[in-house]
Amino acid sequence: MSVLAELALVVGAAVGVAICLALLPTRPTRSWRRVPVPPPPRPEQLVRLERLVSIAGSSAIDVHAYLRPLLAEIASRRLAGRGHVLERMPDPVGRELLGDRLWEIVRPDRPLPEDRYAPGIAPQELSAMLTSLERL
Repeated sequence: MSVLAELALVVGAAVGVAICLALLPTRPTRSWRRVPVPPPPRPEQLVRLERLVSIAGSSAIDVHAYLRPLLAEIASRRLAGRGHVLERMPDPVGRELLGDRLWEIVRPDRPLPEDRYAPGIAPQELSAMLTSLERL
């Protein structure tokens, strides 16, 4: 193919592209806006735990009724890994392994709080209890 034939081919292609572009319908250009993407839904377990932690500080009865079962379940599983059964654990062993305050909450023979409206657990205290559970 000669140079002249190649040039004619390129010019013909350019004219064809120009004609196609001219035939395209003209539309007003749309301004592209960023549409905010909603955050993913929070896991239900996380929402439940956050609620438990927030009510833990409200009253002693809330600690007993709502937080205690969860802490007892965690303690029971962690203790089982060390060969202990929470429900049959003697008081001195429970206090040694879990600490006084956590043991008082999860011990199997724990009665209902005398003053149901007494303050619950402070966040720092709950954090210390969770650290005790993590060490098991």
